Amino acid sequence: MAGRVTVDATLAPAPEQVAPRGPLPVPELDAVTGLWTTTPARTAPVPAPDVGQPAPPQAAPHRDSGREPTPPSAQVRTIALLAVVLVLSVLVGELTGSQGRALIHNKMLPWILGRSLGIATYVSLSAMVVLGLWLRHPWRARFRRPGPESILWAHVSLAACTVALLIGHLTSLALDKYAGVGWTGVFVPWGAQFKPTGVALGTLAFYLLLLVVGTAALAGSIGRSVWFPIHTASVVVFCLCLVHGVLAGSDSVDLRWLYVGTGALVLVLQFTRWLAGTLKHGPAVTDA
Repeated sequence: MAGRVTVDATLAPAPEQVAPRGPLPVPELDAVTGLWTTTPARTAPVPAPDVGQPAPPQAAPHRDSGREPTPPSAQVRTIALLAVVLVLSVLVGELTGSQGRALIHNKMLPWILGRSLGIATYVSLSAMVVLGLWLRHPWRARFRRPGPESILWAHVSLAACTVALLIGHLTSLALDKYAGVGWTGVFVPWGAQFKPTGVALGTLAFYLLLLVVGTAALAGSIGRSVWFPIHTASVVVFCLCLVHGVLAGSDSVDLRWLYVGTGALVLVLQFTRWLAGTLKHGPAVTDA
């Protein structure tokens, strides 16, 4: 019959075993060739957003953070702790302020401040030296806590704290008109009118401490053979500061147990470290 098109079944495309991704093609019959052809399925175009108009919001994928909600009891404890800290801060501030009102107008304020900063500097220096000795002590391997990283960070932090307190100590004494130290006594050994020997030992300790801290800060740029022998002089700095505090301090008698305790601790650590190293490696052999 005219106009009827016969289709050869063998010419029809075989169905694929794996479904293709995306839209499925649509088969069409070509009336001229009598063959089946496929055209990709047409999808509705996505309208582009107008210029100046915000893009439509997209729903963010739901993500489970995995965190459990904080129990009410923990929140109550946190609020109570903050309240206690706030109350204590107010009380300490009130007590300090009431005592500080009379101290501000005291002509001895620079001396009191300088002496207080000097004691704080000595305590910080003592802790720094003790941690430095314990960091390289053979007995430290017997203890797992604290680790060497924690000791090292505490040692470095105390070094920075010691330098800051020392600068405040020297500045307060240099600005005191009645101390008899002045800027000359701070930077020039035996240049002070007040207890020149005791103050001079503090000045020498100041310069040696700057050398020790400065070379330690450059440890990554200079060799170990350069900075480490200088770094071991921190024990000498401690001894100079101890004698400086005893000779130049106006309250050395009241602080005698502080000096005795810190001096004994540093002495024991230094001696036991040397003794343990000697017993482990043997005495040094020298050529005759």
